[in-house]
Amino acid sequence: MFNRKKATPPSVRRTPERELPQLVSVVMPVRNVVDTIGDQLDALSKLTYEHPFEVIIADNGSTDGLRDYLESYPHRERLRLRWVDASATKGGSFARNVGVAAADGEFIAFCDGDDCVYPDWLSAMVAVGRYSSLVSGAVETHSLNSALVQSWRQMLAPEIPYHFPGFMTVATGCSIGVWKDMFDEVDGFDVSYDRGAEDADFSFRVQLAGGVHNHAAGALTAYRLRDTRRGIWDQSVMCGEGDARLYSDYRRYGMPRRPWYATVDLILYLAIRNPLLPTWLTRVPTGRWLFQAGNFVGRIRGSVLHSCFYI
Repeated sequence: MFNRKKATPPSVRRTPERELPQLVSVVMPVRNVVDTIGDQLDALSKLTYEHPFEVIIADNGSTDGLRDYLESYPHRERLRLRWVDASATKGGSFARNVGVAAADGEFIAFCDGDDCVYPDWLSAMVAVGRYSSLVSGAVETHSLNSALVQSWRQMLAPEIPYHFPGFMTVATGCSIGVWKDMFDEVDGFDVSYDRGAEDADFSFRVQLAGGVHNHAAGALTAYRLRDTRRGIWDQSVMCGEGDARLYSDYRRYGMPRRPWYATVDLILYLAIRNPLLPTWLTRVPTGRWLFQAGNFVGRIRGSVLHSCFYI
């Protein structure tokens, strides 16, 4: 098992360029996505990638008839589509691990069942992967979301990778590429991360093990946002809890606390932009305020749960 205590912080590294993988395995962890997975599978069937790949659906306990849908999906052969049972333990991390265990490819590309990859997604992922251990893809939110829902989240431009300021970069779970040998070296995803941040934890462990993370701006995914106020609140609280756990686990490697002035600024923002005030005055959509407030609540809760201070 990968031991965080024995790992060493990463320095600037570049891997020797690898040969093109003989087979790429696209692993999709899913649960009850029968209403959206068809769009993602159709997108995968239109990939421009000219070399062999397979698609593995790691089903984390769906009850919506997903397996029957996959059995009759028209492009099964083109995708080399396979279903695997990943229901023994609830959570995306477990499903990803089960999917990789069933994979035959040397390079693994992860995507989700409610998004849509662009045609060049896999080509760009593999191209950057040839000189990387870990690859992050880019996302856009305008294709699958209304203008109102888009206003709830502020996303980075496709060419900018996500990172924790003063620490390491991160590959987000909806679009990750990794070599199978590196995945095995760090023991895959940590299933104990069941309240968000499992992708960041995985990214950190790859880099602590000596792996190189690079970003593939051309590996673009249309990302589906939570489209209800309850959904955006629950997601943001979970993300905040996960961030606090990351700090608890990785402060010994130099992950800094959030600066005090950022917390003060957020508290002022939440007070001044309160949705109880008229929108023409606050100039902030309620969904965006809820995301910021929920993330703050999640960091407080996570700080208590993981015996640290990260708010």
